[in-house]
Amino acid sequence: MAGINTFLSEMVKAGGMSVSNQYDVEFQFNSAVAGFVRSYGSVASANGDPIFKMFCDEAQLPNVGTMTGNLTGRYTGQGSVAYAHTPVYTEFQLGWMCDANMSPLKFLTGWHDFIIGNPKVSGGSTIEQMKTASRAKDNRTYKMQYPDSYVCDVRITKVEQGKTEQSRRASISYLMERAFPISIDAVPLAYGNSQLTRVTATFQYARHHVATAPINNRTGTI
Repeated sequence: MAGINTFLSEMVKAGGMSVSNQYDVEFQFNSAVAGFVRSYGSVASANGDPIFKMFCDEAQLPNVGTMTGNLTGRYTGQGSVAYAHTPVYTEFQLGWMCDANMSPLKFLTGWHDFIIGNPKVSGGSTIEQMKTASRAKDNRTYKMQYPDSYVCDVRITKVEQGKTEQSRRASISYLMERAFPISIDAVPLAYGNSQLTRVTATFQYARHHVATAPINNRTGTI
């Protein structure tokens, strides 16, 4: 009968246990979206900047689903038989801690405004200057962009601890193709105890594919 020593031995062979707070997020924008996002005053460039890796404190590896149909009469006496015919890709969420510049919120707002053609309004550096910022025209229209201009690939990689930050061990990586934000959740603000401001967004994407690599006691031990 397998005992605790066998369990520990197998766990070591597999590289240890996985922890949920080790992952990496990367956006692969085209130049048009990256430039528009930077114009919103984010201190970071949209592509691969550490602020969107390090400040991303919540991510999801996407679920996998399949639509099925039913076949009846395959064999005499057998009822309905299910078969898979279409993969289903649902939304995923990412959440960020915000710096004082609110860079993650500016990043998401800039991306969304680029999608719907919303005009950018410049503010000021003080609260009074911001209150007197120019108002967008009431009769403005929205010029929706073509998807090819605003979608990007988002890669979420599950990693485990390594000897250094650069040598963290990667086990599985999801590449979400043609992703874009469909909603930005409300950012709660309240008096009372100081808490970190967070922003969360939901992303839609066309499909994903997965890259895998083995982690064991011979690859990247800590």
